[in-house]
Amino acid sequence: MKKINYLFAFIASALIFTSCGKDGAVGPQGPAGPTGPTGTTGTTGVAGPTGATGTANVIYSDWTTPATYTKTTVFGTTHFTAAIPASKITQAILDNGTVIVYGKLDGYVSTIWPTAQVSALPIEITYMIGTTQNIDSWSALCTVGNVNIDLASSANAYGSISNAHQFRYVIIPGGVHTLASINLKDYNQVKMALNLRD
Repeated sequence: MKKINYLFAFIASALIFTSCGKDGAVGPQGPAGPTGPTGTTGTTGVAGPTGATGTANVIYSDWTTPATYTKTTVFGTTHFTAAIPASKITQAILDNGTVIVYGKLDGYVSTIWPTAQVSALPIEITYMIGTTQNIDSWSALCTVGNVNIDLASSANAYGSISNAHQFRYVIIPGGVHTLASINLKDYNQVKMALNLRD
């Protein structure tokens, strides 16, 4: 009976030492398994709404400062005129499109016309010269290849005018309706809609 107990104690000790021994070094990584099967293709998403027509056909000029004006007198009223070349203004544009001319009349003192203020022509500016009222009327006449700027002074107040006045034109071909909701006389609205840079 003692032999059996000793034998049992020996086997138990051997099992304890074997199970509590240190692990060996980690073996090398096995090869990668084969690639799994490709999943099924998902369903096509719903098409989004059609975007608004772009303004790719709208053309606009840089700001132009006429270097000189031609002075003429028509029915006793003095006019100053300058022609701005505009090769994109064609007969088709004049017949079916729209041309808007904007003025930045920085040749005036800021109390008469605020510096950098922009408005669509025609523009009328009324102010006093001493005790005489004067009305300056700025207009633009568009012809094939040109924008013709005209200033008429009701009091014939000028012998010459400043060349600090600036003008730019925007050409909207017929059939372009992207600016239908924009007030075209409001330069800031047009500037935002077309991303114009000053």
